[in-house]
Amino acid sequence: AQLVCWQAILKCHNEPECELAYNQYLAACEGNIHGTRSQCPSHCIQALIRLNNTRSGPDLETCDCAQDPSCLGAKRAIEPCLPRRHPSDAGGIGCMEARQRCEEDSSCHASLTAYLSYCGQLFNGRRCSSRCKATIQQMLFIPNGMLLNRCVCDGVERPFCEVVKENMSKLCSIGDHSAASDQPEVEEIYDDEDDDRKVDRDEGYTGSSSACQRLPSFLMQTLEPFSLCLLSSP
Repeated sequence: AQLVCWQAILKCHNEPECELAYNQYLAACEGNIHGTRSQCPSHCIQALIRLNNTRSGPDLETCDCAQDPSCLGAKRAIEPCLPRRHPSDAGGIGCMEARQRCEEDSSCHASLTAYLSYCGQLFNGRRCSSRCKATIQQMLFIPNGMLLNRCVCDGVERPFCEVVKENMSKLCSIGDHSAASDQPEVEEIYDDEDDDRKVDRDEGYTGSSSACQRLPSFLMQTLEPFSLCLLSSP
């Protein structure tokens, strides 16, 4: 049976692991809960994942607020940070499934690898280089690459994916097919790489679209962090 949220909180506090994860969630997601922050910081996402992995944690997501305005407000505020998978019956395709199809297709996987190599500044919210733009154009000619263009961000990388979609919409003119033949000079490629390294060293950089700049370590083990930060208009 569905618990009322105050019951779910009491149940969580009776489980030491859940209580610890819940307190970490309150601290990590404070700005989102109170509506003072619109984007999801990586430590908030990690805290939500830890909380959801406890025995009583999932009840906090599914509990009934019973018309409590503060509870309803907190749920609405934190919803964009939840690592949900796109339902198969909801229409469209989730980026987790789209990525899996791409990785099983050798030509799409090769294009995805190139995308990860050449679009570092797009992930950082800096710019969309001509080499990055050409790589994206090439991927869009592959059927499974087109799925990545239309997919709905989901899973643990959902917030990062949505930020890169926003960056791509602002920085890349993907509708301009001339970009596919716009091959950059060798100097530009090296400039891009130098700029990326400079951004990584610049601890003071706090661009509004830089949520993918420093991904949590648990996302860096596979291609997933940037393969879900994919190619799509919002």
